[in-house]
Amino acid sequence: MNLADALETIGQSASTLLGVLGLFDYTQNIYFYIKDSNRRFLWMNEPLRRHLGANGMAECLGKEDHDFFSPDLVFRYHQEDNAVIASRRPLLNQPWLVPERKERPKWFLSSKIPLFDSEGKVVALAGIMQNLAHDFTVGHPFGEMQTVIDYIVEHYHERISVEQLASLIFLSPRQFQRRFRYLFHVSPGEFILKVRLDAAVRLLVESESSVTQIAHQCGFFDNSHFTRQFKSKMAISPIQFRKKFT
Repeated sequence: MNLADALETIGQSASTLLGVLGLFDYTQNIYFYIKDSNRRFLWMNEPLRRHLGANGMAECLGKEDHDFFSPDLVFRYHQEDNAVIASRRPLLNQPWLVPERKERPKWFLSSKIPLFDSEGKVVALAGIMQNLAHDFTVGHPFGEMQTVIDYIVEHYHERISVEQLASLIFLSPRQFQRRFRYLFHVSPGEFILKVRLDAAVRLLVESESSVTQIAHQCGFFDNSHFTRQFKSKMAISPIQFRKKFT
């Protein structure tokens, strides 16, 4: 399969998209990709290929998540992919803690959108991951929230109130919640929960800490609260997740 053939499988003009997609090779701190409905990669931009250690597009086309990522990440990536395909709606600005090659994990914002053929069938999805360590400019949609996101990422293990976050950017709690939901499509509380669960997943896989210890390290009130939230989002318990992926 070559790139032109891959693009034709999602019902798009290869000649048009080739030039547009090439622009993503020059982005910084952004990973961009397209997968077909069977989760095979049809496109990756150069920064993502470099991150995965691929020497060129030929090494990526037709590959799947499990060819590049650990089983626990594949499990969670597929959860999101399935949600996008089933709902036929975008899933925008989700926080993710992502392992980096030979580096500490980094926080990203992930967005995925469904792609349709001429008959309205979901045949692929496109995704983008943006490094949260990047300094957004004032004109960037997330520029005003940079301080808030930095605070959440650094203090997710502590109790965080809406009032605290709102004060960081000089908004009332009501104004802040409205603006936050507009940008991230979730409430501040839901965003914080996702950050905490991502951190917990990494500890379950990479550490020998007990589930109770991990619950406290990630800002949950107690083990039962942590287990309820984890099972609600992951469909399995923390103990089951650890047994499955370690």
